[in-house]
Amino acid sequence: MSSAKNPNLFQLVRWLTSITRPVHKPLLASTLFRLVNLSLDITLFGLAGGGVVAIVTGHAHTSLILALLVVIAVLKAVAYYLEQLTGHYVAFKALELLRTAVFAQLWPKAPGIVAHSRSGDVLTSLTRDVDRIEVVYAHTFAPVVSAYIVPTAAILVTGAVVGWGIVVIPAACIALALLVVPFVGLRRSMNATHNTLELRRDLSHHLSDSVFGTEEVVGYGRQEERVDQSDQLSATISHSAATARTANAFRRGANTLLMLVSLVGVAACCAQGGQTAVLTAALTAGTLRLFEGPRGVEDAAGYLDHSLTAARRLWDMSHAPAAVGDGPEEYAPNTAPAITWENISFAYETSEGGAAAFALDNVSIHVPPRGHAVLVGPSGSGKTTTIHMLLRYADPTSGRVLLDGVPISRYTLDSLRRAVVVVAQKNQLLDATIGENIRLGAPTASDDEVWNALRLAGLDEEIRQMPDALATPVGQNGSRLSGGQAQRLCLARALLMKPRVLVLDEFTANLNTALEARIRENLARAMPELTIVEVTHRLESVGDVDQVIVLDRGRVVNVRTGS
Repeated sequence: MSSAKNPNLFQLVRWLTSITRPVHKPLLASTLFRLVNLSLDITLFGLAGGGVVAIVTGHAHTSLILALLVVIAVLKAVAYYLEQLTGHYVAFKALELLRTAVFAQLWPKAPGIVAHSRSGDVLTSLTRDVDRIEVVYAHTFAPVVSAYIVPTAAILVTGAVVGWGIVVIPAACIALALLVVPFVGLRRSMNATHNTLELRRDLSHHLSDSVFGTEEVVGYGRQEERVDQSDQLSATISHSAATARTANAFRRGANTLLMLVSLVGVAACCAQGGQTAVLTAALTAGTLRLFEGPRGVEDAAGYLDHSLTAARRLWDMSHAPAAVGDGPEEYAPNTAPAITWENISFAYETSEGGAAAFALDNVSIHVPPRGHAVLVGPSGSGKTTTIHMLLRYADPTSGRVLLDGVPISRYTLDSLRRAVVVVAQKNQLLDATIGENIRLGAPTASDDEVWNALRLAGLDEEIRQMPDALATPVGQNGSRLSGGQAQRLCLARALLMKPRVLVLDEFTANLNTALEARIRENLARAMPELTIVEVTHRLESVGDVDQVIVLDRGRVVNVRTGS
């Protein structure tokens, strides 16, 4: 019996069809037009082939033949247009339905699912994986159905009208093309494709880390190493993809050979049976287009392994349990709370489902109300994981996080994260205006409140000097702002939410010392009722704080009080 993590083919198809139900009727319409189009295609080629010979030999009127060709060609063009129109509607609607459904499953699991996924994984699934599944609706279903119906019907009609002896060879070739060729090496090809797509995800992850970690890569002189690793991954992907390419090449070659055998067989049977030159030309030309159907199955077999692998990944992501769930109470403190990490241990889950080494090991920290604590330590020491425990991106393996002595698991996630607000090192900005970005957490805030938050973040004067002020677009990922402006905009957005706990994760990484000092003075003067937890590597610029907690390898190794 398949588990939720390993659905069988029936479960996978039922899940996908339940999402895309609104496109099923248009998909059937597209299939119907495909059937008509393919049938007229065979008829048009047969009539054209026989008509040319009839005209040359003087057995038919040219005007009559041309009229028939025009009528059939027009009907075929109409059927093709309607097939494409309905097919494209199905494709784009399926994309919308799939992305919306998967995003709806991911939304309640955010932000933990992003924090615990490799960089680029979620985006890749919502884009490329959905695109690969859409191919089934746009380029697989209608071609496959028509491939089995139209050639079979054409052979049956021809055999009944002309004689079964003439169609026996193309019938055998079509049977091989539809029932044998698509399945040769299919399982091996699907396994290889699954491996290839996983390797491509590794490459995407590697490139994302290289781009976002450019400063670290350059700083440690690892450029050539990263490039070499990318080249090795690319070479491995190419080698893995060769299996699927070989299977596709075999299918294409086999179908081409079967088509040629059919052409020769029809011509030979017609000659042996004493058929006229006109009928021989018509049947031979029609047979040429008979294999347009099997070619659709051939293409579908190439798409199918990609689509099923992508569908399984989307299934896994959509059905993965949420890392945390809502508590029964709303968190609405009137004052800044005390924060306590009480004997916290935590281990991330590995890709195989087991637990890795502890990221936090029996960590205990207490920050008093309105206190300012700073977490320092080398990369991998557990600073970010400590913050994630406070924000409930995940629950600890053991121990508790408390706010004023109450476990945070008692509170709903939305209410907790309205009161405990983080300014992350990586800026998350929408491709919208400054005003729209700053109001994301407080959509009803007035302009005065917005400008006050910008003033505290040391950004108000710069924005007032912009021609469109708050209406200035920030660009994709804040590309029209400098790194320091983007960080301060995120800080202003957090302050506008009027939090009780402010979490600062390397928020001054792109700021000069003077500007950083001014912002800290603004916060201390204007918002003394905040409890602040800060992660930094620039301890010398922090100033007066209540305590400095030094972490190393997931443990608290030193606590210093005072400045």
